[in-house]
Amino acid sequence: MSCIKVILAGTGSAINPLRGQVSLLLDMGGSMLVVDVGCSAPNVVERLGYRLDEVEHFIVTHTHYDHLCGLPMVAFIKTFRSREPELKVYTVASGVDTIRHVLNPVVAGRGVSYSIHPVTPRSQVLVGDGEVRFIEASHTIETVGVVVRYAGLKVVISSDTRPTEAYALEAEGASLAVHEATLPSTMRREAMMTGHSVVEDALKQVSRAEQAVLYHLTPWSEVEAVEATARNKRVQVVPDGTIVKIC
Repeated sequence: MSCIKVILAGTGSAINPLRGQVSLLLDMGGSMLVVDVGCSAPNVVERLGYRLDEVEHFIVTHTHYDHLCGLPMVAFIKTFRSREPELKVYTVASGVDTIRHVLNPVVAGRGVSYSIHPVTPRSQVLVGDGEVRFIEASHTIETVGVVVRYAGLKVVISSDTRPTEAYALEAEGASLAVHEATLPSTMRREAMMTGHSVVEDALKQVSRAEQAVLYHLTPWSEVEAVEATARNKRVQVVPDGTIVKIC
């Protein structure tokens, strides 16, 4: 039976004393894909037996620093441990220069090669036998969500976003829906201003998926998110380092 292992290497917002910045590693029968790279992600996955310096495909959904701060560390590790494969980074067009400026000082003259591939909500990428598509997100800067299909399974990842019709449609019937829940439902105005979702809206976005995980949590949203999981067993709030296996 073919499965996808989704490793939640980081489930917090930019500042959360109990959680690292968001990062997901998807293991599709040995083909690896990283979606966003929080600062602590390389160490978290290493404890679980994975090495990010051996991963080829990285998605940076947008260039707010908490979503890419682990990427230069991955590149640095590659300078002394795993120079192959080439580091392939997929990001929005407006993020290409930012990624280049972050990586160049780390890899220059050290034998590590990388390439940056701009994507839009219409782009597709193949990762082994898996297919990756990008969907619309609504944030304060250009951002994409991610849809991964492998062996009849489907994982939908929101990134930082306001609720969108594109995500809700993709999440319907998905094997796993991962959606941000940055703020409690009492802070709806603040969520609109910062391009994020409140817990109530995040729950609506994932309501038709087979199972769901809420991430990009803040200390203010986590209490409400955990309470919601007690009422809906299909929705989870998990600690960093959790592996969700879907088959």
